[in-house]
Amino acid sequence: MVSPSSFGSRPEENEADWHAAPRALKRRKRASTAGASRPSPREIGVMRESQNDGPATFLGSSSGIHFVRQVYNAFARRSAELQRARNRTSVPGEDDRLQRDSSAFNSRSTDELWSREELNFETTPSFSFEDLARWTRRYFENWHPIFPFLHAPTVLKSLETVANQGIPAVSRLDMIIIRSLISISLADNRQAEGSGANSDPVPATLVFQSVHHIIQDIQSLLMEPTTIPLLQATFCAQLTLTSLLRLNAASRVGGVITRTAYHLGLHRCPARFSCFSSQEKDIRNRLFWSIYSLERYLSQALGIPLSIRDDDIDVCYPGEERHASVTTLPQGHVDHRLRLLCHLAKYARIRGLIIELRNKSVLHSHASPIEASYVNGELSQWWNEVYDDVYPTEDEEDPEAIQDSPLAPYHRLLLIVLRHEAVISMNRPLLTAEKPNQDQDYKNALQTCIESSRSVLAALKKYMSFPAQAPMTWPSFTWTTWMACLILMYASSEGELPINTALKYGRMGTSVLQNLALRGSSWPETCIEGIKGMVSALSMNQSSRDHENAAGVLFDGDASQPGHSDTRGAMRPEYQHRSHPSASIGMNSVFSNNHRAGPTMHHGLSPSMSLQEYEPVTNPVPHDINPAEPATPRIPSNVMDMNSNDGSHLNAQTSAGLIFGNMANSNAVLNPGLGQDPLSFTDPSYLLMNDLWSVADGPWIIHGNML
Repeated sequence: MVSPSSFGSRPEENEADWHAAPRALKRRKRASTAGASRPSPREIGVMRESQNDGPATFLGSSSGIHFVRQVYNAFARRSAELQRARNRTSVPGEDDRLQRDSSAFNSRSTDELWSREELNFETTPSFSFEDLARWTRRYFENWHPIFPFLHAPTVLKSLETVANQGIPAVSRLDMIIIRSLISISLADNRQAEGSGANSDPVPATLVFQSVHHIIQDIQSLLMEPTTIPLLQATFCAQLTLTSLLRLNAASRVGGVITRTAYHLGLHRCPARFSCFSSQEKDIRNRLFWSIYSLERYLSQALGIPLSIRDDDIDVCYPGEERHASVTTLPQGHVDHRLRLLCHLAKYARIRGLIIELRNKSVLHSHASPIEASYVNGELSQWWNEVYDDVYPTEDEEDPEAIQDSPLAPYHRLLLIVLRHEAVISMNRPLLTAEKPNQDQDYKNALQTCIESSRSVLAALKKYMSFPAQAPMTWPSFTWTTWMACLILMYASSEGELPINTALKYGRMGTSVLQNLALRGSSWPETCIEGIKGMVSALSMNQSSRDHENAAGVLFDGDASQPGHSDTRGAMRPEYQHRSHPSASIGMNSVFSNNHRAGPTMHHGLSPSMSLQEYEPVTNPVPHDINPAEPATPRIPSNVMDMNSNDGSHLNAQTSAGLIFGNMANSNAVLNPGLGQDPLSFTDPSYLLMNDLWSVADGPWIIHGNML
């Protein structure tokens, strides 16, 4: 059973100054009873059946995968480009073995990370300490401020030992750390335009050459005694996997890391114990919050439960020690180098609150409008705390203050993007919620998502306009860019955003993803394919509507008709009669709305005319998207019209299958089972409970042959 304190502050450990948090939690829980009859909107995950004798796999709802699939398939039905068959079975953010199909990469193994031109395969390569410092520079500039879990002087000493005495002179743990730092830096150099770093091959013995190589080295550590250096080395390898977007492998390693952290007592504040030196306390604190922050990201990206619960820890945030025993630093002193870690640790807690609110199993969820308000308040408070670091301003009394900002421009960008990620995660479930009489909630959520999506794309594109800046290396940038483009495309199809604006931001997102693709992952390139397909569909829709409007002017002789030059779908009859955002599901939304309103909604549409025959001209974009609508009496009648054609246009597997998975059932777009897609009700067997539905998730989980 989930503790209600999941939504509260970190639990106190006999701390008098933390007593306010439980009282606030009790007030929220008492107040939440008023909203008990109005359950919180939630998203659903995907359980995919086994394939090629492999196991069934699960992708959780916090990844946003259901919203992605629904919107994509709505566009795929209307775009020939998105219907081109390509048998791929992976989903971005999930498959750690994904590799780019490019001649620039060694074709001997789908697991290899580097091209032969990037590595020096000499048996006994020579290198100096300056070479090692240059090969690790990107890590210390870009990643060490985010995850300062290493003691930099100790690492530099190990580098010096390797340079002077060779690899055998250092321990296995130190060698794993060195390989991780150089591997991460090598990937970062791919994105650094004009750096010239890639022209200097790195000795192959100093990098991880494949994911298998990383996992093998980690496995060799399992028999070692549990120590802080062992945990640092393992986390360093996990960070390497994450930076290369091998999130499944990183998550598996994370399971070992969190348990090891518990064994070492990292979840307890080191300042409470006199057995640790000042340096040990500092490293333990930094290591724990680094583990915590990365674990929360992986949980959200893959949609898996949290491994570290807030009610199990009492570690103070960096620079905000609350224990009276701390005497190592003067009161009020804060190491500005840990400011970013403090911001990210607090954000990770909020990320966990959002996961618990929106994506918890329905049997154990404490979600309510009161809890949603609390999480929104926590997010706003966090943003107000980081705002001055993100947007430093010149003080008239201290003109040099802006030059002393603790954050580099890249890290300011990271905080901006993370804020918009959280806003989207909070509001995206409302776009698919099955809630009568909540149109205003839907509209507010959609407009909020539009604002955050535009802001995050604009911020990333603006940052790219300065080539001298650090490369955009944060792993969630790919998914955030994709999700932002998807939301804007969906908003345009809903008539809430001009098509020209959506197309502009689609091109902007493509530009960002092209930069992210330089790291060598297939995911950005596959997202680009999906975006280009939807941009093409929207463009054709706009051209078709312009042609319609021109034909209407010639027929009616009236060039001043309302909506003649409008590029939004809001002027179209079906949008004027929209009953509710969750009245239908994804690509079938226009059909269901039209069917209920009757053929008089369309000019010139006769009752006998198939809606699919009419749709490509007047309604080529998706309308409403709702992944969790339960079966209602109106759905079967909608399906009868939709199945009037042969359905052959639904058979194709698309080039963006890496993102959305393959649609294995040729008679349905998603084939998700009960309560997901009206097409499923054409087969009476879908009305029966599926064996793979879990008791906890009931109708909120998708099951079907989607991959």
